[in-house]
Amino acid sequence: MIQQIFKGIGSVLRSGWTILFAVSLGIYIGLFQHDLVQYVAPFGHIYLDILKMCILPILVTAITMSIARLLQAEGESSFIQRMLVVFVLSIVMSAILGLAVGLISQPGSGFDKASLVSLGSIVRDSGAPDLEISAYEPFVAKEKPSFSKTFIANLIPENIFSALTTGSSLKVLFFAILFGIALGTINKNKSESLMSVIESIYIAFSIMVKWLMLILPFGLLGLIAHDVSEVGIPVLMAMIKFVPIALLGFSALFIISSLIMLQRTGSLMAPLAALKETIVMALGTGNALACLPSAINGLVDELGYDKKSTDLIVPLSLTICRTGPTLYFALATLFVAQLYKVDLGVSDLIAVLIWSIFAGLATAGASGVVLLSMLTLVLEPLGLPAEAVLVLFIVIDPIIGPFRALAIVHTSCAISTLILPKNSSSEIKEVAAN
Repeated sequence: MIQQIFKGIGSVLRSGWTILFAVSLGIYIGLFQHDLVQYVAPFGHIYLDILKMCILPILVTAITMSIARLLQAEGESSFIQRMLVVFVLSIVMSAILGLAVGLISQPGSGFDKASLVSLGSIVRDSGAPDLEISAYEPFVAKEKPSFSKTFIANLIPENIFSALTTGSSLKVLFFAILFGIALGTINKNKSESLMSVIESIYIAFSIMVKWLMLILPFGLLGLIAHDVSEVGIPVLMAMIKFVPIALLGFSALFIISSLIMLQRTGSLMAPLAALKETIVMALGTGNALACLPSAINGLVDELGYDKKSTDLIVPLSLTICRTGPTLYFALATLFVAQLYKVDLGVSDLIAVLIWSIFAGLATAGASGVVLLSMLTLVLEPLGLPAEAVLVLFIVIDPIIGPFRALAIVHTSCAISTLILPKNSSSEIKEVAAN
């Protein structure tokens, strides 16, 4: 009886309606009840700190385990090279798409003075340059080293334990990739015990994050109330302009993925029908990994793909091919640059593309606020203030998050159809009939 009560409470707390209510209440308190902010804000800060505590262990274990298993997979060597090529092309394409949408739509332009003053107060409090000044003259970083020096300095750790201690996610990611490759070259029997330990650590921290999802409404309430109280209505209205542009980018990625599956299966509706449950779960939960079982079932049971190969490719693509965050980071960076009236040259745009790809990779195992924090990996090398504008993206993330998760899942399924042998529409109908 008690277990059923707790299960019912958990279902209510994880409900999309509960989260929507918490977000709405946080916005209301932040805008109209400033006296209450001091009481709810600490819950948000504590929640964020606990999430940050979990992200690096998840990042290391997820990437290391995925790459090692890929290299150790027996009988899968025939398409490993094809898999890597498709992975790289899909991530690069998503970054280019984010840049294209940002350059064409100009989401960070057209701010009025009131919005700039409101955001400028947050920037001043964070110690970053004042946005209000950039309304009259271009923002220029005090010192901007060459991209190659910045890239190496932010990518390669001198000491992995120091990188773990300071929370340098990109350096940790670089280490995890190299360690995963090295582990994957070891004899499977000799590395099995270590792989089991790594998997156990990943599962343990994933369970901790799952527990945190039960108090997500309280964390969001505190974070959004505090952040909105400092942002104000003008900036909220300005961010509302950014939302449809971001959704347009995700829609373009969804269409491209659908066309890929059309080419690989000979049908447009069959993949959509097979992945209907996966699409609903992605939009409902906002969690790409939660969609893993239904995605595999849709590809295997409905579209007739080999289960052994699908079991390998789909989890890897969900972990490594972070197309949704990559597109979003590229678009968000252009938004911030336009907001600060920073003119990005060709070399800067190339830097945005590369950093967005690495930041997207760094979101493996992350979600929500922690995922958004990876945006700093793109902004800081360009000399743009990261922490000051991160709050803006936090406010709108309950709207953006589900579509970003859908972009990850749907493109991962499209990637799987590209890597696996082509299925004809007649074969799909035969599988569905059986």
